[in-house]
Amino acid sequence: MSRCSELVDAFADSARRNAAIIELIGAINARDLRRVRVSSGAKAALIAGLEHPNAKVRWWCLQLMDHLADASYLGPILSKLADPVAKVRRHAIHALSCGVCKPDREALAVEIGPALRRVLANDPDEKVREEARQALAALGAARAGSAASDRGAVRS
Repeated sequence: MSRCSELVDAFADSARRNAAIIELIGAINARDLRRVRVSSGAKAALIAGLEHPNAKVRWWCLQLMDHLADASYLGPILSKLADPVAKVRRHAIHALSCGVCKPDREALAVEIGPALRRVLANDPDEKVREEARQALAALGAARAGSAASDRGAVRS
């Protein structure tokens, strides 16, 4: 097992988690996470961590991916919309749709509307459906704002 994988395993232990995150990524708070450069080994370990048997590890991998906003995480994050644990599914929606957590304060440039509509229609957990509902509303508002800005630019 690689050192990066060992560090991801440590996410399950609250006594070791913070030190493991700092060693793996180089930062732990949102401000500092905006400036880190993640190694390819750490990226691979985070992606592999999404399949970890412990839901806390999967959640923490999503938490870090949310703040690191690397395009290589998109497919793996989307796969967590079908995770067996509701808290993980809910955080996958957040990681895909929240711009505030991202280094450039912009949501990821990925078409998530169809996936969110499937979650809204089919997820058994009300909190997950509510997260999908809010993400869809935010996505619609962002698109409406962008279209209005585009129309304003055309008129100028």
